[in-house]
Amino acid sequence: MAKWIKRNNIKVSDDMLLIEKLAKVRGIKNLEEWMNPPSSVVHSPYALLNIDEAVQRIIKAIHTQELIVIDADIDTDGVCSTGVMFNYIKELTDNVQYIHAQRSDGHGVETVMDKIPEKCLLIIVDSSSNSVEECKRLREKGIDVIIIDHHQIDKDNPFATIVNCQMGDYPNKHLSGSAMCYKVCQVLDEYLDIDLADDFRDLAAIGIVADMMDIKNMENRYLIYNGMNNIANLGIREILKQSKIDYQEGITTTNISFKIAPIIGACSRFDKIELALELVTCDDEARAKALVKEMIEMNEKRKSDQKMYVENAIESVDDSHNIIIYVDDKIDSGFRGLIATEFVERFNKPVLVLTALVDSDENVVEYAGSGRTVGIVPFKSLCEDSGLFHFAQGHEGAFGVSFSSKNLDKIISYFDDTLDSTDLEKAIEYDLELEASDIEEMDIKEVEKFSRIVGQGFKEPKFLIRGLVAEEEETKKLGKYVRAVMGSNKDTVKIPCEDGFALMKFRTQDTYAKDVEEHFYANFATEIDAVGSLNINRFYHGGHKRWITTKQVFLEDYKIVE
Repeated sequence: MAKWIKRNNIKVSDDMLLIEKLAKVRGIKNLEEWMNPPSSVVHSPYALLNIDEAVQRIIKAIHTQELIVIDADIDTDGVCSTGVMFNYIKELTDNVQYIHAQRSDGHGVETVMDKIPEKCLLIIVDSSSNSVEECKRLREKGIDVIIIDHHQIDKDNPFATIVNCQMGDYPNKHLSGSAMCYKVCQVLDEYLDIDLADDFRDLAAIGIVADMMDIKNMENRYLIYNGMNNIANLGIREILKQSKIDYQEGITTTNISFKIAPIIGACSRFDKIELALELVTCDDEARAKALVKEMIEMNEKRKSDQKMYVENAIESVDDSHNIIIYVDDKIDSGFRGLIATEFVERFNKPVLVLTALVDSDENVVEYAGSGRTVGIVPFKSLCEDSGLFHFAQGHEGAFGVSFSSKNLDKIISYFDDTLDSTDLEKAIEYDLELEASDIEEMDIKEVEKFSRIVGQGFKEPKFLIRGLVAEEEETKKLGKYVRAVMGSNKDTVKIPCEDGFALMKFRTQDTYAKDVEEHFYANFATEIDAVGSLNINRFYHGGHKRWITTKQVFLEDYKIVE
């Protein structure tokens, strides 16, 4: 069982509303501003270096009917970035197109050099700030290059006009590629005296959340808030429709993280990124409907394949060290990060899921793949500091790696020496402790409002809830088991409780909550303490011909109170 830790020891008054208690625990001074960010938190796009030069060059291309080619990156933020720029420019000229590689080809303009026309203005979105040699070759061919990006810059690149929030004094270094493209469109609006940019706020918001940018940053919160409340893109609307999510009054970052981003991401993982790109640039409703249907089926296959990979691998994983390194050449590159994440959940250790690269004599010379961290362990930084890796690139908790095969044993020893049991002790933070009998539907609705914008840097509120009791009458209706196993993969567990509660756990192992099941049938009552997030589930019951409301706890962990 994990260790349950209260986020801090700030005292809250009993007469405060639950949402006010949460704000105090999280250190939020102005709750209204936090939940409804004002425009005053937004920085001027003119503070971005080179933005005037880039905008003037785009306008020149539009006026002279020059071909504009957009190089799309192959993740969700890259798809959204392309959607913003392509759809905006398409309103002003038909002389625009986009090109792309696939995930298996890698990132950057180097993957599409053979697809770039001889004469065009090339706009690269969400990548390539460091692609100096490629930009030089393009400049030598007479092709002007504009890069709209947000990644760290390691090299001086004088061969492109780069608009990147990492450059200069722009205050927010946590914008996504899609948000950067939206900023460029805002300046295009002002130069052209039109009002188009705000039509693409939704794509900017999706990119910020999907690319795990800092949610605590107030400018990001403003951009997300306005994007989520203005879903205009036909393709995104269709994803929400087919996912049975009502977007008329806005969506949440959870809708983005667990519905929109995985469905777009599945295209990338199966090297079918063209489907996602077509969807966000599509203006035909029937075509959008067909694309989303195919993409959702692809995401279901992704889930099924992911489960198969994990089940096949789990028995052969060596968990005797402080780091898990799993090598399997049969795992597609798009699945390594997903499987590494599942291994972290199973073993509670940092994980590398790798493929072996061989030379002409079939000797392994290098390993490459994905890394995922556990808890607050700065895994990427430790990899970089070790000096044993060719590179560790990406976010602190989710990144790509490469290293020489000669360093494999050294890396294992390094982490055995660097980490200890304290680093690897599983801990779950919760914000407040509550009694189940004290939680009303209105409290949960307020918590849901508070949690509309959560993600990197500002996690969804978690609660330690005491006094949950497995519901006898309801559980008997389920048949033999106290828990109901649901979902297309039969990996969602539901435990009905008294006071209108249900405990929910998604993507579980077969034996999850078996102890609850056994305890229920051997005892007069089964009382449970649980840590998790609060949610309201409202659905229409055809048999009873009425709406049913259930208070839900999405479980992080639980224990039976003896």
